[in-house]
Amino acid sequence: MSTHGPSTSPTSRRTVLLSSLAGLAVAGGVGAYQVLRHPRPPRRQPDGQYRQIKLAWPDASSAPVLAVAYQKDFFTQYSLDVDITSAPLNGSGALAALANGVADFAVAPALSWLPKLHDGLEANLILGIQPGVFRLLVRRGAGITRLDQLLGRTIAIPDQNIADKLFFAIMMRRKGINAMDGITWRPMPAEDMITAAAAKTIDAIATHDPFAWQLLGTSNGLFTELVSSNTGHYADRTNMILGVSSNKLAADPDAATAMTLALRDAARWANAHRNEAATLIADATAGMNSTGVQDMLSSEPPIHPVTGHPLREQIAQYYDELQLIGLLPSEESAADMAHRYTRNVLRG
Repeated sequence: MSTHGPSTSPTSRRTVLLSSLAGLAVAGGVGAYQVLRHPRPPRRQPDGQYRQIKLAWPDASSAPVLAVAYQKDFFTQYSLDVDITSAPLNGSGALAALANGVADFAVAPALSWLPKLHDGLEANLILGIQPGVFRLLVRRGAGITRLDQLLGRTIAIPDQNIADKLFFAIMMRRKGINAMDGITWRPMPAEDMITAAAAKTIDAIATHDPFAWQLLGTSNGLFTELVSSNTGHYADRTNMILGVSSNKLAADPDAATAMTLALRDAARWANAHRNEAATLIADATAGMNSTGVQDMLSSEPPIHPVTGHPLREQIAQYYDELQLIGLLPSEESAADMAHRYTRNVLRG
């Protein structure tokens, strides 16, 4: 009988050794990960203090998220008493109110924000509220069925509302069409557009809801929709952005947190209850009843609020697109500029 213990084969010893080394590697990897990873800052909580807020919002009476924030008490939930400043008609007007100190917060399209921020507007973007609702309507009989057929034509845009023009200029540039130079963009009061189209002095209109939707429904077939922001990857992108003045953010960061939470929650509610949201703005939407507003909202993309890194990524994409059409310097890093212009006020 042998006096030695049980024999261990070379294969068994190798298996044990490799298993031990693998265990050490896993343990070391986990330890290294725990050392190197940066913990996320804690989520900021509203402090519950009562605040009076001045907010500039274009077309405020027909904005479903704003109506929900007021009428479903989301502002009240975060102890906010929000006063809308003298109803700017477009994003440029809202940003002018912010720049002049009339408002501490403003909502405007991303394409309106970025040129102003680059020109020195002291503000930070903190919440993407909802996607765009841009529509390019062409006059029936103009023979326009493709974007490239707009070259040499005249497109009407609402007075000074630069976002409508820029959105479609970017869309066309993606297809190799130089819309900034190859198209006549004619600023025009909204009330004159149907007359101009009937007289054939314009070939198309670049505008946004609710006016675009009204034109389609009330112009007796004068217009047809060529393209819009309501389909494809454009429908997934935010458009209306909440920003706060740098002075207000520095003096009262909790106000920015409360505003972001209130409008984020209101946006989520509006998306989940579209028909009820439509009834909240129907009376204030000229020329449309509740059914018409419901149909309009049903045709639009989901209302999906974004903050933090997702917002920053989308702002970088917008910045890159404005560089593409020559409105921002091409040598700047879009990612760096987006990081400069955005702030996550929901993190400590």
